[in-house]
Amino acid sequence: MAAFLEGLTNPGNVIIICLGIALFLAMYKNYTVLSGHKKQIDELITRQNRRYRTNQDTHELEEIDDEDSSVTPDTIRKHENEFDKSNSWHNVFAQLIPVFPLMGVLGTVWGLVQEVGADNIEKMLSSLNTAMTTTLSGLIFAIVLKIFDAIWPSKTINDVDVMLEDYYKKLDFAKMYETNKDDDK
Repeated sequence: MAAFLEGLTNPGNVIIICLGIALFLAMYKNYTVLSGHKKQIDELITRQNRRYRTNQDTHELEEIDDEDSSVTPDTIRKHENEFDKSNSWHNVFAQLIPVFPLMGVLGTVWGLVQEVGADNIEKMLSSLNTAMTTTLSGLIFAIVLKIFDAIWPSKTINDVDVMLEDYYKKLDFAKMYETNKDDDK
Protein backbone atom coordinates (compact mmCIF):
# COMPACT_ATOMS: atom_id res chain seq x y z
CA MET A 1 0.00 0.00 0.00
CA ALA A 2 2.87 2.36 0.76
CA ALA A 3 4.32 1.73 -2.71
CA PHE A 4 0.94 2.58 -4.23
CA LEU A 5 0.67 5.83 -2.28
CA GLU A 6 4.25 6.66 -3.23
CA GLY A 7 3.38 6.01 -6.88
CA LEU A 8 0.50 8.48 -6.70
CA THR A 9 2.95 11.29 -6.05
CA ASN A 10 4.88 10.84 -9.29
CA PRO A 11 4.37 13.64 -11.84
CA GLY A 12 2.27 11.53 -14.21
CA ASN A 13 -0.24 10.66 -11.53
CA VAL A 14 -0.35 14.20 -10.19
CA ILE A 15 -1.24 15.43 -13.69
CA ILE A 16 -3.91 12.73 -14.13
CA ILE A 17 -5.42 13.47 -10.71
CA CYS A 18 -5.46 17.26 -11.22
CA LEU A 19 -6.97 16.98 -14.71
CA GLY A 20 -9.50 14.40 -13.50
CA ILE A 21 -10.69 16.62 -10.67
CA ALA A 22 -10.83 19.64 -12.99
CA LEU A 23 -12.86 17.73 -15.58
CA PHE A 24 -15.22 16.38 -12.91
CA LEU A 25 -15.84 19.89 -11.57
CA ALA A 26 -16.43 21.26 -15.09
CA MET A 27 -18.83 18.40 -15.85
CA TYR A 28 -20.68 18.96 -12.57
CA LYS A 29 -21.03 22.70 -13.23
CA ASN A 30 -22.30 21.96 -16.74
CA TYR A 31 -24.74 19.41 -15.30
CA THR A 32 -26.20 22.05 -12.97
CA VAL A 33 -26.63 24.41 -15.94
CA LEU A 34 -28.28 21.64 -17.99
CA SER A 35 -30.61 20.86 -15.07
CA GLY A 36 -31.59 24.53 -14.83
CA HIS A 37 -32.40 24.62 -18.54
CA LYS A 38 -34.39 21.40 -18.19
CA LYS A 39 -36.45 22.92 -15.38
CA GLN A 40 -37.14 26.10 -17.39
CA ILE A 41 -38.15 24.17 -20.51
CA ASP A 42 -40.37 21.84 -18.48
CA GLU A 43 -42.12 24.80 -16.82
CA LEU A 44 -42.66 26.53 -20.17
CA ILE A 45 -44.05 23.41 -21.82
CA THR A 46 -46.33 22.77 -18.84
CA ARG A 47 -47.65 26.36 -18.96
CA GLN A 48 -48.11 26.07 -22.73
CA ASN A 49 -50.01 22.79 -22.37
CA ARG A 50 -52.38 24.33 -19.81
CA ARG A 51 -53.51 26.87 -22.42
CA TYR A 52 -55.47 24.21 -24.33
CA ARG A 53 -58.13 21.74 -23.34
CA THR A 54 -60.55 19.42 -25.06
CA ASN A 55 -64.17 20.54 -25.07
CA GLN A 56 -66.24 17.83 -23.38
CA ASP A 57 -69.22 18.31 -25.72
CA THR A 58 -67.57 18.79 -29.12
CA HIS A 59 -64.28 17.00 -28.37
CA GLU A 60 -62.44 19.85 -30.09
CA LEU A 61 -59.32 21.56 -28.86
CA GLU A 62 -60.06 24.94 -27.27
CA GLU A 63 -57.72 27.66 -26.14
CA ILE A 64 -58.24 28.71 -22.55
CA ASP A 65 -58.01 32.39 -21.75
CA ASP A 66 -54.90 32.62 -19.64
CA GLU A 67 -53.34 35.61 -17.97
CA ASP A 68 -49.93 34.27 -19.00
CA SER A 69 -49.94 34.05 -22.76
CA SER A 70 -46.25 34.86 -23.08
CA VAL A 71 -45.31 31.23 -23.73
CA THR A 72 -44.98 30.78 -27.45
CA PRO A 73 -43.13 28.24 -29.57
CA ASP A 74 -40.47 30.93 -30.11
CA THR A 75 -39.97 31.26 -26.35
CA ILE A 76 -39.48 27.52 -26.05
CA ARG A 77 -37.09 27.51 -29.03
CA LYS A 78 -35.05 30.28 -27.37
CA HIS A 79 -34.65 28.16 -24.24
CA GLU A 80 -33.93 25.11 -26.38
CA ASN A 81 -31.09 27.01 -28.07
CA GLU A 82 -29.61 27.92 -24.68
CA PHE A 83 -29.89 24.28 -23.66
CA ASP A 84 -28.15 23.22 -26.89
CA LYS A 85 -25.19 25.52 -26.10
CA SER A 86 -24.75 23.86 -22.71
CA ASN A 87 -25.21 20.49 -24.36
CA SER A 88 -22.37 21.24 -26.75
CA TRP A 89 -20.10 21.84 -23.75
CA HIS A 90 -21.25 18.52 -22.33
CA ASN A 91 -20.19 16.86 -25.58
CA VAL A 92 -16.73 18.41 -25.30
CA PHE A 93 -16.36 17.16 -21.73
CA ALA A 94 -17.62 13.68 -22.62
CA GLN A 95 -15.06 13.48 -25.44
CA LEU A 96 -12.27 14.17 -22.93
CA ILE A 97 -13.05 11.13 -20.77
CA PRO A 98 -11.15 8.64 -23.00
CA VAL A 99 -8.01 10.75 -22.60
CA PHE A 100 -7.50 9.39 -19.08
CA PRO A 101 -6.76 5.76 -20.01
CA LEU A 102 -4.47 7.08 -22.74
CA MET A 103 -2.63 9.18 -20.17
CA GLY A 104 -2.35 6.06 -18.02
CA VAL A 105 -0.87 4.11 -20.93
CA LEU A 106 1.54 6.98 -21.57
CA GLY A 107 2.63 6.75 -17.93
CA THR A 108 3.09 3.01 -18.32
CA VAL A 109 5.29 3.46 -21.36
CA TRP A 110 7.23 6.20 -19.56
CA GLY A 111 7.76 3.93 -16.55
CA LEU A 112 8.89 1.03 -18.75
CA VAL A 113 11.32 3.28 -20.64
CA GLN A 114 12.79 4.35 -17.30
CA GLU A 115 13.03 0.70 -16.29
CA VAL A 116 15.22 -0.10 -19.27
CA GLY A 117 17.79 2.42 -18.10
CA ALA A 118 17.64 1.33 -14.45
CA ASP A 119 20.91 0.04 -13.11
CA ASN A 120 19.60 -1.46 -9.88
CA ILE A 121 16.52 -3.25 -8.60
CA GLU A 122 15.30 -0.21 -6.58
CA LYS A 123 15.11 2.00 -9.67
CA MET A 124 13.51 -0.82 -11.64
CA LEU A 125 10.78 -1.32 -9.01
CA SER A 126 10.20 2.43 -8.80
CA SER A 127 9.78 2.59 -12.59
CA LEU A 128 7.41 -0.37 -12.55
CA ASN A 129 5.42 1.31 -9.75
CA THR A 130 5.13 4.47 -11.89
CA ALA A 131 3.97 2.38 -14.83
CA MET A 132 1.25 0.56 -12.92
CA THR A 133 -0.08 3.45 -10.81
CA THR A 134 -0.49 5.79 -13.79
CA THR A 135 -2.46 3.12 -15.62
CA LEU A 136 -4.59 2.51 -12.56
CA SER A 137 -5.30 6.19 -11.89
CA GLY A 138 -6.10 6.83 -15.56
CA LEU A 139 -8.58 3.94 -15.59
CA ILE A 140 -10.14 4.95 -12.28
CA PHE A 141 -10.79 8.51 -13.47
CA ALA A 142 -12.17 7.30 -16.81
CA ILE A 143 -14.58 4.92 -15.07
CA VAL A 144 -15.74 7.43 -12.45
CA LEU A 145 -16.23 10.21 -15.02
CA LYS A 146 -18.08 7.90 -17.41
CA ILE A 147 -20.41 6.68 -14.67
CA PHE A 148 -21.13 10.26 -13.58
CA ASP A 149 -21.76 11.27 -17.19
CA ALA A 150 -24.12 8.36 -17.84
CA ILE A 151 -26.19 8.81 -14.70
CA TRP A 152 -26.64 12.57 -14.52
CA PRO A 153 -25.80 14.82 -17.51
CA SER A 154 -26.65 12.32 -20.25
CA LYS A 155 -29.94 11.39 -18.57
CA THR A 156 -30.88 15.07 -18.25
CA ILE A 157 -30.10 15.62 -21.93
CA ASN A 158 -32.18 12.60 -22.94
CA ASP A 159 -35.10 13.78 -20.76
CA VAL A 160 -35.08 17.21 -22.41
CA ASP A 161 -34.85 15.66 -25.88
CA VAL A 162 -37.93 13.53 -25.12
CA MET A 163 -39.84 16.53 -23.70
CA LEU A 164 -39.06 18.67 -26.73
CA GLU A 165 -39.85 15.89 -29.19
CA ASP A 166 -43.22 15.36 -27.53
CA TYR A 167 -43.88 19.11 -27.50
CA TYR A 168 -43.07 19.52 -31.20
CA LYS A 169 -45.28 16.54 -32.09
CA LYS A 170 -48.16 18.16 -30.21
CA LEU A 171 -47.42 21.49 -31.89
CA ASP A 172 -47.41 19.89 -35.33
CA PHE A 173 -50.65 18.08 -34.51
CA ALA A 174 -52.27 21.36 -33.38
CA LYS A 175 -51.15 23.09 -36.60
CA MET A 176 -52.48 20.21 -38.66
CA TYR A 177 -55.76 20.30 -36.72
CA GLU A 178 -56.10 24.05 -37.29
CA THR A 179 -55.40 23.63 -41.00
CA ASN A 180 -58.01 20.87 -41.31
CA LYS A 181 -60.49 22.92 -39.29
CA ASP A 182 -59.98 25.91 -41.62
CA ASP A 183 -60.37 23.68 -44.69
CA ASP A 184 -63.69 22.34 -43.41
CA LYS A 185 -65.18 25.84 -43.23
